[in-house]
Amino acid sequence: MEQKQYTIEEMKSIDNSLFKVIGAKHEESERITNKPYSYWKSVFARVFKSKTFIISLFLLVAIILLAFSIGIGKDPVPTERPGIDIEAPSWQHIFGLGKFGEDLWTKMWIGTRTTLIFTFFVASIQILLGILLGSIWGFFSKLDLVFIEITRFLTLIPSLILWLIVIFLFGGTTTIPVLIFGISITSWIALASVIRVQIMLVRNAEYNIASRVLGTPSSKIIRKNVMPKILPIVIQTSTFAIPSAIAIDSLLAYYNFGFVTNTLDQASLGSILNELLSGSDWEVFPHLLIIPVAFVGGISLLFFLAGKVFADSLDPKTHR
Repeated sequence: MEQKQYTIEEMKSIDNSLFKVIGAKHEESERITNKPYSYWKSVFARVFKSKTFIISLFLLVAIILLAFSIGIGKDPVPTERPGIDIEAPSWQHIFGLGKFGEDLWTKMWIGTRTTLIFTFFVASIQILLGILLGSIWGFFSKLDLVFIEITRFLTLIPSLILWLIVIFLFGGTTTIPVLIFGISITSWIALASVIRVQIMLVRNAEYNIASRVLGTPSSKIIRKNVMPKILPIVIQTSTFAIPSAIAIDSLLAYYNFGFVTNTLDQASLGSILNELLSGSDWEVFPHLLIIPVAFVGGISLLFFLAGKVFADSLDPKTHR
């Protein structure tokens, strides 16, 4: 069947009111053909469907609130005590009494607060340095040799030796800022190495090359394509930084180089563990060991579970 051919004069005589001119709108075409999609909306939808995340987050918030509300302005071992004898947990003393007759309920929350503050600064500096130096390392290939030599030199020195060198350089003062500085010298290396690899892989991906050819701003490419690849790694690193910081606190306290120098007016989870393990009282009164280990293990596990679920939800591969 032959189609009728219209002349120019006939086309001009067509009534234009019968037609509606629609301009090219890419956003409208995407809205019509696809359902609206938001990466972060999808992330939080997946996160809050997880019972593990909700329970872990609720318990972590409760622990943080208790740590920063109980024992404010008090010493772990007050001057006025019920006695010097150790007592098992009771209705009067929920966690019992410690080696010096102190209330372990108050002492544990004071130690938890100190450790959380120490951990927060250690993890924050580790993540910031890791992202910053890892991004520079990945984007600027000319600096690759420089970073490799720096990381090789820092990893040759055992971490404990490096921390002790920093402590001795600052006159033997084992305060929180000194230890954070010493730990931060090497803590960024692992995260920076992983971020460097991820950036190198994403930077040369075909869709990023096409975006650059089309004139897409670099900031948008980093925000839309690079950051979703890096965020899961950052979250997982921060979750492992919590138990790692507690382990560092315990290790340095064991060698008497911790930032808690006097357990009578200061406390951290590491110093409490070291103080209890230095004697044999816990063999007769097991609550002296069970309670601090439960605090350390429980806090580390909760941070790990919450971070693991959140990191999995950030992975672009799990989204549409």
